[in-house]
Amino acid sequence: MNDKNRNAQTVLLVSNCTLDDNVGRAEKFASRKRLLAQHGWELEIGYVEPTVSGLIDGSIRCIRKARHADVLNSVSNPPHLQIAGAIAANVTGTPWLAEFRDPLVENPDVSEGSMAARLRKQIERYILTHADRTVYYEGIQIPKGYFAEEYPNVASDAWEQLPPIGFDLDKFESVSPKYFDEFTITYAGSFYEGWIEPYDFFNALEKYIEQSDNTDIEGRFYGDWDDNYTTAASKLSIADHITPHPFIQHKEIVRVMKGSDVLLYIGGTDPRNRRNLPTKLYDYIGAGQPILALVDPSFRVADVVVSKGFGIVAHPDNPEAISEAIKQIRTGSFKYDPDPKSIRKFTRQHNTDAYVSILDSIANQ
Repeated sequence: MNDKNRNAQTVLLVSNCTLDDNVGRAEKFASRKRLLAQHGWELEIGYVEPTVSGLIDGSIRCIRKARHADVLNSVSNPPHLQIAGAIAANVTGTPWLAEFRDPLVENPDVSEGSMAARLRKQIERYILTHADRTVYYEGIQIPKGYFAEEYPNVASDAWEQLPPIGFDLDKFESVSPKYFDEFTITYAGSFYEGWIEPYDFFNALEKYIEQSDNTDIEGRFYGDWDDNYTTAASKLSIADHITPHPFIQHKEIVRVMKGSDVLLYIGGTDPRNRRNLPTKLYDYIGAGQPILALVDPSFRVADVVVSKGFGIVAHPDNPEAISEAIKQIRTGSFKYDPDPKSIRKFTRQHNTDAYVSILDSIANQ
């Protein structure tokens, strides 16, 4: 029997970051810790560095901590975290919750048929047949019915879909906006070479400025930035309207997003991204400003933005349509007025309610 403190329920979260790290996942897990406390659960981190030596050290660390936990919760990705969780659960007998924040196998960053894909498939199979429960989030790139199709011999109650990871309502409501003098379009997050880049927006912004009398407009980019982007903006004569910034603390980027006029989402047209709802989108929803989504209109994110009234979708290859979308938002012909119930669906508070229900059922089984 595990040596557990029954005065409080504890979930050990197997993670590749600590709660103090300046990365998006750390902010989300710190938020989870605070929200879990409201439900009578304590969260501890079992840190695992995603290397071979880190996996060994991390697994030992997780075994030691799991002996005092009520539930052990491993996450994807990277797969090292699921391996460490499986080892610790097997050694200690602690109830094991395997969490897919990203797919292991149905992952656009993993080549189909590769050694990595085959290894991930074996890990996934082990999870589905050994974890006490597997959960995955609405909005990640796992097709509907995937687990039932891939693992027909596993009971259907072995896995469960949770609501979107969402944004932290408390944090967004407690932060005041940072307003700007110019009409401001803000992008917050990373770019990916050859996949998610700002060139289509640049072309559209050039067109908008050429056709508009109101040229007091600025595109603010917070995150990683390539010198090639600066060169491209200069060639289009829009460099004076583009301001890159490094990553900043989450609280500060919330202020910026809430004070911006438009929040720019770039999703591209790569079919591997068709089912994805990125966490950036949830923060955009929480900021309460119109979203301009440059993405294939058939993608899931496009459906959410349009159907819920969160913003406008324009095809990335159509600079005229993007320019027109900017105009519609600026002139007020697009009315931003989403249903509060739709916004609530994308909060971490809503997600945590469902997550805690799973923890309670596993801990008390």
